[in-house]
Amino acid sequence: MTARQFVFELLLRLNKSGAYSNLILDSALKKCALSGQDKAFATSLFYGVIEKQLYLDYQLSLALTQPLKKLRPEVLITLRMGVYQLLLMDKVPDSAAINESVKLIKKNRCAFAAGLVNAVLRNIQRSGARLPDETAENYLSVKYAVPQSLIDLWIEDYGKETCLGILESLEEMPQTVVRVNTLCTSAQELIDALAAEGVEAHPAKGLENALVIEKTGALHTLRAFENGLFHIEDTAAQKAALLIEAQPGERILDCCAAPGGKSFTIAEEMGRGEIVACDIYPQRVALIETGAHRLHIDCIKTCVQDATIYNSDFGAFDRVLCDVPCSGLGIIRKKPEIRFKTPAEIADSAHAQLQILKTAFRYLKPGGTLVYATCTLHKAENEAVIDSFMKEHSAEVIFQKTFFPHIDHTDGFYAAVIKKNEE
Repeated sequence: MTARQFVFELLLRLNKSGAYSNLILDSALKKCALSGQDKAFATSLFYGVIEKQLYLDYQLSLALTQPLKKLRPEVLITLRMGVYQLLLMDKVPDSAAINESVKLIKKNRCAFAAGLVNAVLRNIQRSGARLPDETAENYLSVKYAVPQSLIDLWIEDYGKETCLGILESLEEMPQTVVRVNTLCTSAQELIDALAAEGVEAHPAKGLENALVIEKTGALHTLRAFENGLFHIEDTAAQKAALLIEAQPGERILDCCAAPGGKSFTIAEEMGRGEIVACDIYPQRVALIETGAHRLHIDCIKTCVQDATIYNSDFGAFDRVLCDVPCSGLGIIRKKPEIRFKTPAEIADSAHAQLQILKTAFRYLKPGGTLVYATCTLHKAENEAVIDSFMKEHSAEVIFQKTFFPHIDHTDGFYAAVIKKNEE
C-alpha cells in the first residue's frame, strides 16, 4: 500500500465514522508496513487535509462547475489530497501531486472521475492559491480554515484581536510536553536518558519538572517511557493539576480522570495519600490503571462512576479535581476535526458540566479546594458555569485563568480554583 492510498482510506473512514483523527491514525500507523519516511508523509497529508478542509474546498469551488456536495466522497477526498499537495506541500512536485491523484481515483473504483481530477488539479496548478477579498465576510474563515460560526463565537467571547491570535496559533505545531515522574527520576536524569535514545528535551519555561520534547518520534516506544520515567501532558493541563496543591496524606478525588494524566501529576507531587480516579467508561478506567502501573504509582484507586451522580460510598475528600468533558475548542491543533462541531454540539456541554461541578462539590470537606478545568475556549463552558455554580453554593473563587495558545504557548485551557467555606 502506498502512503497516499493509506491516507485516502483513513480519510474515507473518518468521513463515515466521525471518530477522532488521532485515534484512527495512531491505530493504523501501528499496523501498517509503511517506511518511516512514508509514515511521516502520510501523517502530514492526513492531518493537513483535515485542518485545511475549508481552505481546500474554497479552491475547489473556484475550479468546479458543480457543488462539492454532489461529488462522491471518494472523488472529493482525492481532490482535497491533490490540492493540499499542490498548494501546501513544497517538497511534492506538481506533476506528482496531479498524476498520483489520478492514479488514486482509478485505483479506488472511480475511474470515471479521472478526467475531472486531472482537469481540476491542473486548473488549480495554473491559478495558484486564492483567497476571498479581505473585506469579504468569509475571508478569515477561508484563510484559517475555521467555520465562521466558531470565529463569531471567539470574537463575541474574547474580542477580535484575541480571536485573531487564536486563529494564528492554529497555523503552528503545538509543543510536545512531558511530565517528569519525580517518584523515579529527576528532570536532568530524564533529559539525559532521552538524549541517549536520540530525543532532544529541555525544561519548559515557568514549570518545574516539565520538559519540552523537540524531536519526538513515537514516544511510547522509548525505554524511558516503558520504564515509567514520564507521561505526556500539556503544560496547561499540568498547571491545572498542580492548582490542587495536594499535600502528603490527603484524599483526592479526580472525578473525570481518564486517561489519567492529571491524577499521575498529582500523585507524583503528593507522594503518599489516596487518589480516587473515576471515569464513566470501564475501558477508559483501564487506561488509568495501565498508566499508573507503568509509572509505579500505587496511591491511585480507580472506579467506574458517572460524575453527574453522587456516590455516598466515596466519603469526603480534602481536594477535588473536576476536569469536565467539554467541546475541546482549545485542542483543535491536536484534534483538527473539532473545528467542525456545530454550534448546537458546542452548546450541549454546559448543562452536564454544571451538574458534574455540583456533584463534585458535595464530596468536598469544609475548607477544601476544588479545581474546575476544561480544555476549551468558550466562556459558556468556563466562566458562565462558575458563575451559575456560585449563585447556589457557599464557596469562594480564589483563582481563575484562561490559557491562550498564542499568549501562554499551551493548549487552550481554563481553570478555576474554588474554596468551600467552613461550616
